[in-house]
Amino acid sequence: MSSLNLNNIYVGDNGRVQLSGGSSNIDFVDTVDKMIAARRIPADNLEKRIEANDEKIAALKELQTLVGTLKDSMANLYGATSFDNSRNIFESKQIFASTNNTTEAASLIGVVASNAAETGSYKFEINQVASKHKLSSNTQTVAASADVTGLTGTGTFTITGGSGSSSVTVAAGDTLQDIRDKINNVKDTTGIQASVVKVSETESTLILTSVEEGEANRMSFSDDTGSVLQNLGVLTDATTINAANVIDDGNNASITLDGITVTRGSNEFSDLIDGLSISLYDAEPGTEITIEIEQDLNQAKTAILNFVEAYNAVQTFINEKTFVDPTTGESSEDAVLLGNTSVKGIESALQQIAGSFANGVTDRPDKDDYSVLAEIGLDFVAYGANEDPMLSKTIDLDEAALNEALLNEPQEVMELFLFRGKSDNSDVTMTGFDGKTNAATYEFNIDASGGTINSVTYDITVNGVTTTGKNAVVSGNSIRTADGLRLFYGGDANASDTATVTTSIGIGAQFYFELDSILDEEDGSLTQAISDLEVQTTSYEEKVDRIDERLTRQREVLMDQFIAMESALARMKNIQSSLDELMAAGKDSG
Repeated sequence: MSSLNLNNIYVGDNGRVQLSGGSSNIDFVDTVDKMIAARRIPADNLEKRIEANDEKIAALKELQTLVGTLKDSMANLYGATSFDNSRNIFESKQIFASTNNTTEAASLIGVVASNAAETGSYKFEINQVASKHKLSSNTQTVAASADVTGLTGTGTFTITGGSGSSSVTVAAGDTLQDIRDKINNVKDTTGIQASVVKVSETESTLILTSVEEGEANRMSFSDDTGSVLQNLGVLTDATTINAANVIDDGNNASITLDGITVTRGSNEFSDLIDGLSISLYDAEPGTEITIEIEQDLNQAKTAILNFVEAYNAVQTFINEKTFVDPTTGESSEDAVLLGNTSVKGIESALQQIAGSFANGVTDRPDKDDYSVLAEIGLDFVAYGANEDPMLSKTIDLDEAALNEALLNEPQEVMELFLFRGKSDNSDVTMTGFDGKTNAATYEFNIDASGGTINSVTYDITVNGVTTTGKNAVVSGNSIRTADGLRLFYGGDANASDTATVTTSIGIGAQFYFELDSILDEEDGSLTQAISDLEVQTTSYEEKVDRIDERLTRQREVLMDQFIAMESALARMKNIQSSLDELMAAGKDSG
């Protein structure tokens, strides 16, 4: 019994079915496939390159994410300027509160310190907290929802609060709830709100309360037509509040701060001391509350630890993706970025900064002026010093040394990391800088008159070399140098002035701007490396498509040729068969 090999059946583009090798005994489908496969080797090589490029692109994008995390870790460690020091992690503050008795300070006062707060100690005594003005009507011998016609009468009254005044008209048939709703409808205009308290099934009371605390938000009323408020007991005459129904006078807050009495219309003191937000919870005259504000060095330490972690994540990833076994000299399967010039450049740049000096930090006699990371316990893991080769060239942290540096010389640790600008003129303040700004001494001459800055010239000294007579760009009170240093002049600008500004560039600032350059969306080295590979991959894919299109046509031509051969052989076999039959017939007749 014969069987049919379906693999030998060929169906052409025109739908024609042909048995491969039916006449020649040659499996021409397989033969053509092998011929095409041989001719496709260049495309196969290109596809291997595409696959390799895809691995490289994926690795570079992962490195891009890690470098981005490293840059983020420097956000509060490079010295970005802000009016309230909010971006300077070394200016973070912490609060300690205590009292002179057993009362918990937290039950009386809440204090939040921003980075703008100065370190120091303050003594508070809370004499009185601010309250809302509050009063009631007389208790009415009707249910809240009952018709009060005849009890209150009808008419119009004016209600005035901290926000303004508005008129309320009471019509026949209005209930206490209706009066409440009408008062609340104008709450945004008056700053007064109303509620109804159900005293019993047949008794209700109207409560009126100022929305805000303090004397400035106290309420006043007047019966304009009719005697609605007088009938309710809110007023004793057309304009006088019934003192018997006053629940709270609506007082200001009063505190004593370091012996000075201070009053506010609110329990929130946001303008009392720069950088402090104070909330009063309760008054307790005679209780002295001590608030101490200190640097929160834990936040600075956490930021430094995050930097070390992010830096090591970048370096270990590069180690993994470029690893070569020192014994065999062979690269690992994961070393897809081995030989990548952009990666080597990034690694070299980051190592150079991590091992370099803070630029412009002043050395003081007999003082710990930190200029390199190693001086605060951040040093490199030497190549081959660790059993794990993936840790090569990472930063090794000596936490005890870091703690000691932060505890003893926090200002010097700050200068080690941040870009710093110091002015000898209190009217000249640094407001910004960029990656091109020098560590230098700037001598400014400010030409001003009539309240206007006419021009600013300056001399700049960098690494001992002085350049004189440079012109700064002036816009209003803002001054900008050619290298990107930005200043604000706060003087009256009625006379010429001078200022000396000294700048230093810490390790954090050097890192931040280098990372910013690496990650630049147009010209960054990582961006370019990824783009180059993507362009190359697109070119390879287009070449593969062209090869496949050409081979598809060639395959059809070859198949047609083999089919023609099969057809010719089939015809020859038919002729031969006919001749054999004729010859056999001739023999039989003879």
